[in-house]
Amino acid sequence: MWPSDSPELISVVFQAYKAVFTSPSSAKDVDGDGDGVDIIQNNRRARKSFNGLKVKKHVAQIIKMEKVTPRSIAYIICQVKFALSSVTSWRSVDGDFDYVQFWRTIVDFFERAPGREAQRRVDRLLEWWTRKVFGRSHRDDLSQTVKDNMSVNALARQRAARDDAAFDSP
Repeated sequence: MWPSDSPELISVVFQAYKAVFTSPSSAKDVDGDGDGVDIIQNNRRARKSFNGLKVKKHVAQIIKMEKVTPRSIAYIICQVKFALSSVTSWRSVDGDFDYVQFWRTIVDFFERAPGREAQRRVDRLLEWWTRKVFGRSHRDDLSQTVKDNMSVNALARQRAARDDAAFDSP
């Protein structure tokens, strides 16, 4: 789903996303291709376990963000690009680099996919991001295809196929 030629940069973008939207400490929980820590569930548990102590909400909760959006990804990528540059103050156009055009290009990648197959790939990518950032509690937001391909469902299908084969054999 990601360009394989820059896994370090991808990791930085993903950690930045989690740090901004779900808390700096959640960015430490970034792992391989598995589901991310269930941030929302953990925050609910923390609120219950600290009787009387107020627990801060993370940005995604404050703005009622339950899914990763193309515009939030573009925002973070622009922030990372700026942080990795040698520039010391923000400008929309920095020398020959136009952050506004860069942001629009990223958003257009997601929101103006050229054709059905490209849109399906974009949808799967956004579903992957949502699962990695917010954890498993957003299964209802995932497409049926993604649900069908989850490992637990794949195992259930394999087991059913074996059971059917065993039943059908003489």
